[in-house]
Formats: sequence, structure tokens, C-alpha cells
Amino acid sequence: MIYVPAFLVLIPVVTGILILMFRNERMYLLAFLAQTLITVLAVSYFFVFRDDFASGAFVLGGWPEHIGITLANDRLSMSFIFLTILLWWVVLFYKYEPRKTDHSFLFFFLFLQGVFFGLLQTNDLFNLFVFIELTTIVATVLVGFKKTGSSLRAAIYYLLINTSGILMFLIGVLLLYNVFGTINLLHIRDNMEAMDSERLVQLAYILMMAGISIKAAIFPVYTWLPKAHGAAQSAVSALLSGLIVKSGVYLFIRMNQMFAALSLDYVDFFFIIGALTAIVGVVFALSQKDIKQILAYHTVSQVGIVFMGLAQVDAMTAHGGLLHAFHHGMFKSLLFLCAGVIIKVYRTKNVSEIRGVMKTMPFVSAMMIIGMLSITGAPLFNGYISKSIIKYGIEANPFQYAALFAVNIGTAASFIKASQIFFGEKPLSYAVKKRPPYVALAILSILCLVFGVFFAPLSDFFFTVDISHVSILSARGILEYALYLIAGYLIFRLIIKKDGSLIQRLRGFRPSFETANYVFVLYMAAMALHFIVL
Repeated sequence: MIYVPAFLVLIPVVTGILILMFRNERMYLLAFLAQTLITVLAVSYFFVFRDDFASGAFVLGGWPEHIGITLANDRLSMSFIFLTILLWWVVLFYKYEPRKTDHSFLFFFLFLQGVFFGLLQTNDLFNLFVFIELTTIVATVLVGFKKTGSSLRAAIYYLLINTSGILMFLIGVLLLYNVFGTINLLHIRDNMEAMDSERLVQLAYILMMAGISIKAAIFPVYTWLPKAHGAAQSAVSALLSGLIVKSGVYLFIRMNQMFAALSLDYVDFFFIIGALTAIVGVVFALSQKDIKQILAYHTVSQVGIVFMGLAQVDAMTAHGGLLHAFHHGMFKSLLFLCAGVIIKVYRTKNVSEIRGVMKTMPFVSAMMIIGMLSITGAPLFNGYISKSIIKYGIEANPFQYAALFAVNIGTAASFIKASQIFFGEKPLSYAVKKRPPYVALAILSILCLVFGVFFAPLSDFFFTVDISHVSILSARGILEYALYLIAGYLIFRLIIKKDGSLIQRLRGFRPSFETANYVFVLYMAAMALHFIVL
């Protein structure tokens, strides 16, 4: 069992290589077999070591921990591992076509899973950098996989802006090595109070968090995300939004655990950044007509809500932010996959040109409505649970509560706009031949409901955190959701539907790569001002 962390990295990578080498039509079965083995190993590892994860650490080559490569897990990393396994299963079902295997896609798809497992489990900073870099490179290939002009431009933009962030992360790692003489996360954390160069450590924190901010796509360094989603396949968008962006969330938590003894006042700064991210994301989403761009900007917005929760002193509110990251992975992947099916059938991404989906594809419509109810925070769905925990934690602060309330209204307005696709008449001039991916969509839809109803035992099982105080059918929750819908509908009817010049300008906003880098530098300067000067 102690070798399981290494197997989780190796199995998908080796499987992907075998699929690419032999290119047999039955190779898809090998991918399913690999996923089954990974699932069994991960579940077994969790049950064996869940009371003492430290005993399950694997040190490669028998080196001492402070200088060797260590793969280790805890409840945080294991929860992300389970989310990874879930989404890879779903995309496998979604992409599966009998007698039609895309071997190249499967190779990069499985390779990405392996390196992502490495990112989650590594316990030293340099290998963390290596796995982040590999994740970025493989994701770049998948973004540009269609090989169209727009997809290749988006892929290059994604690669370059993320490389800028990764470079800052690496410089931060070098500074920490200069101070502590080790790059082991646990050793640095344990020796943080005994450091002899606080300014260098503060600078390392700023540089590393700047790089992580790009991975998480938070304001103002989020500009790669709408470009990547707009150009990538829907299955790739589901992975990017559902999981790859969450690597930034995971690293944000990990790095703050490591720097905990430094007593950095990151709460106010990252709450403001989170609130701005949520508001900016929802404003841009309201201006879009491309269904994938609507969903892309809502990824930005929902990540902002995650950071609003994580950037709190109260542990329960921070747990709400973490839960929202997981819930978002489920309902946003569901929305992207449903959108992909609709786009293939209607051959357009424009929500103004798509009508009658409820009649054309009733099953897909039902699944997408579940995703919409989840993201807007309807009672009985998973989005409601995590948003409620965050709301309870910040409601004593009227400004923070108002920011979350405004974002929820904007989210409701945006999906009221998108829901037009279900109604009306749009007879198709061609037959819908391909059956929808029932299994993939049903899995995510069911989980949105399961995590919305059975949230208390699930939270206790995975995180040992009691959230039974959240009521799934409280009068207050129902009333607030009704207010979101009413206010959202009024905003849609009175402002968004008119499509004024301001909305059109927002829709046409496309920052250049040079502008994105200038903004990144200014963002790092703002962090330095907050954490060092002030």
C-alpha cells in the first residue's frame, strides 16, 4: 500500500504511452481498466491510512525526507484525488465511441491525469514546480487539440501566461531554499518560526502566490481562462474548469499551511481579490452570447466565491470555500459537457440562435437544468450547501455579505439568460443521429443532488468536519433564492436583453498578452505593497 502514491502517477502515464504505441481500436478498454485500477488503489489507500496518513508517505530511493522526493497524502490531497478520478471517469464515458478511438487524445488525457496526481501528492517544492509545469504543457496541447487558428492562439496564450506565473513560483522556491536549505514542505513549515531572513521569505510568498493566482484564474490575472475555454473541446473545458483551475486553489491552501507561522495578513487581501474576481466574472458572463464564454466567465466568478470563503480566519467559512471548489468541479463540468452536446447538435455557440432544446434533447436539458440550479445555489443542490456555509461566515460583515449577495443575483440573471435555449421553436433541418452521453451526464447530475442532500455525512467522512448546522430547506434559504431569481430576471429583462453599447463593449473586451503581463506585474506590486510595505 505504501507504493500506491507512485502507482497513481505511473499507471495513467504508462497506459497513455501504450495506447499511443499500439493504436488498437480496443485500447479504449485499456483506459477503462487503468481507471478501475486507479480507483481501487486510491480507495484502498484512503481506508488503510485515513487515521495516520503520515505512515503512508513514500520516499523514493530511500533518501532522507528533507532531501529526497517524497509522495505523501492527507485528507486534502485525497479529496482532490477522488475528484480527479471522478472527472476522468466522466470524461472517458463522455468521449467513448465504439470503434472510434482517438489515441492521441487518450494519451494526453491520461498523461495529464498522472502528472496531476503528482502535483497533488509531492511533498517537495521543486517537484511541485515540475508537476505544475508538466500539467501546464499537457493542458496546452489539449486546449489546442483541434488545431484551428483560434485554438492554437488560445493554447499559446495559455502556455505563455502560465509560464510567467510558474517562473515566479520557481524564483520563490529558490529563495526558500536559500533560507532553509531544504525544499521539503513539512520541514520548511516546521522551521518557519526559526528563519533568519523574514524579508526573503515574505518575497518568496509573494512570488509563489502570484504564480498560483494565475493557475487559479483570479482577478486580475484570469484572462487566459475565457480564451482557453472558448477554443477547447467541451470535454477539455470540463477538465480545465472542473479540476485544473482547482490546482491553484489546492496550492493556495498548501502554501498558506506552509507559511502559517509567518503570520502574514492574507485574509483581507485575498478576500478583496476573491470578491473582485467573483464580481468581474459575473459581469463579463452577463455580457456574453457564446454559451461557452458564459460558462467560462462563471468559472472565474465561482473561483472568486471560493476565495471569499478560503480567505477567512473562521475555519468553518474556509471549509465552505473548499467545499465550493469541489461542488463547482461537479456542476461546472456538467454544464460544459451539456453545452458540448448542444453545440454539436445545433452547430452554433450563440445562445440567441439556439432554441427548443427541451424538445430536441429532453434528457440533456434536464441534466443542464440540474447544473444551473446547482450553480445558482438552489436548495437541495450542492452549490447551495457550500454557498450557505460561506454566507453564514460573512453575514456579520455587511460589505462582504452584500458582495456575495450581488454575485448570486448576477449568477441567477446570467443563467436566466442562458435558459432561453430550452424554449421556443427551432426545428432542425437534419436528424440528431448520435445518442447523448447518458452515463457521463447522469453521474454528475446525481452527485449534484447527493452532495446537496447528504452533505453532512459526506463532509464528516472526507474531512471530519461537522456541517450539520446547514438546513437544506430553511425558509430563509428558499426566500433568498427566490429573491436572487426575481432580481436576476429584472436585470435580464431591463438591462441585459437590451444589449446596450456598454454590454457590447464588455463582450468585445480582449486584452492582449502584453497587457496581461503588465497587469501581472502590477498585481505582484500590489501584493508587495500589502505584505511588505504595509
